[in-house]
Amino acid sequence: MLRRSLMLAAILVGVLDPFLWAQGGGGARGGGMGGPQGQRQTTMGQPRGPQGEKAGLSEQQRQRIRATDQQHDQYRTSTQTANRVRTRAREMARVAKGAGFNSEAFRQLHVQLQNEITLWQQEHEQFMAALTEEQQTATQERDREMDREMEELDVWAEAMDEELKQESPDPKQLAKQAREIEKATKNWQKQHRQLGSDLSIE
Repeated sequence: MLRRSLMLAAILVGVLDPFLWAQGGGGARGGGMGGPQGQRQTTMGQPRGPQGEKAGLSEQQRQRIRATDQQHDQYRTSTQTANRVRTRAREMARVAKGAGFNSEAFRQLHVQLQNEITLWQQEHEQFMAALTEEQQTATQERDREMDREMEELDVWAEAMDEELKQESPDPKQLAKQAREIEKATKNWQKQHRQLGSDLSIE
């Protein structure tokens, strides 16, 4: 009897399962799967991040913030000085790694580097001060990035200054510091070129 009852129950389940699936269980599962799919379709239809809007400045804004001839000249002047700083730092890294390191000769190069960095910073400040309020607003992100790179450069320049105060400075440390100064200058120049592009200079 027990076996017959179990067989009868299995038959009833097999017959009623499709009906129950259509009325309740299937609808619940269908709704469960339909939720993420519907959400996924909605998300795919929406713009995400920068792709949803035109990146950069509009042509109208570019026209309003186009650099003047004087600003062109100031920009190129600071660009040339930055190139000299980078070249000097690269040369100092090479000298520090070379045979027969001469600390006094290196100190002279360091003085020249310091003077060029000071001049470069002054020229850039003059250029930024000559920008209109709208130009400054449009390029403020570039300016912040350049400030970060300049702060990084100052850290390594100060470390080099401290190392050279030692009676016997370590050439390896000096080479590393010179490379980091060159790297920070290179990163600054990248942001500077993009700022120049925003102002229709490059």
